[in-house]
Amino acid sequence: MNKYLKLGKFTISIPVALTGFLGYFLARSSLDLDAFYTVMGIFLLSSGSSALNQIQERHTDAKMKRTAQRPLPSGKITLSEAILFSVICASAGTILLMLTGYPLAAAFGIFTLAWYNLVYTPLKRVTAFAVLPGALIGALPPLIGWTAAGGNPLDMEILAVAFLLFVGQMPHYWLLLIKIGDEFHQAGLPVITSLFDQRQIRNLSFVWIAATGVCVLMLPATPIIRHQAMSLILIAAAILFLIRMFLLSYKGNLVEHWKKAFITVNLFYLLIILVLIADRVF
Repeated sequence: MNKYLKLGKFTISIPVALTGFLGYFLARSSLDLDAFYTVMGIFLLSSGSSALNQIQERHTDAKMKRTAQRPLPSGKITLSEAILFSVICASAGTILLMLTGYPLAAAFGIFTLAWYNLVYTPLKRVTAFAVLPGALIGALPPLIGWTAAGGNPLDMEILAVAFLLFVGQMPHYWLLLIKIGDEFHQAGLPVITSLFDQRQIRNLSFVWIAATGVCVLMLPATPIIRHQAMSLILIAAAILFLIRMFLLSYKGNLVEHWKKAFITVNLFYLLIILVLIADRVF
């Protein structure tokens, strides 16, 4: 079982499903059978897409220490087993989203899988800037959840949340590159670390970190936030986040403290998600 969880990248698929639930709950504010269909559908689609990604990158993964022990390059799972797992998960996820009664949600789910595996994954071999179109993948799960709950995907509320998650993919990726950029380069993949020095990478990382904080500061100006107390929490969290990240980036050494910065970014996003959910609960 553990090898299949790794094949589906459950540590990534769970947060993806959480952002999908966020979109659903913001639209409907209820826990019902459709919420289950939505969360499990997004989780399974993400797992199927992740498995397909590992199929596509199995030869590259074998060249990197970080990924060499993944199920395919390590031989724990055969290629045919991985393909079957990917097809079953993606199909089951699509069916569950269809059961919500909103086919558009399933269409968004299929589009997300296609964008990840047919656009972003091949682009990673071509350009170090593939992360820009790749960031769209993180913005789509809440949109899927919102649509599965009957919301209009063009509503300002969900577009604001989707844009925030789009921007937030960037510091997450930049900080990760500080740690694993050399492995990417050794595996023959184009990476930013081969184009910019550490000072430039630090500056570029902080630009996206600052953009993330600004996006959160702007949320209270949108209809997505209904309670003043939640607005104040978001503003305070964003200010504290920016101060801590500035200190890690410029008073310290972002390259040396990348893990602290990486954890801070992830915890900040978790807090934002919890605040948005709490805003609907209370």
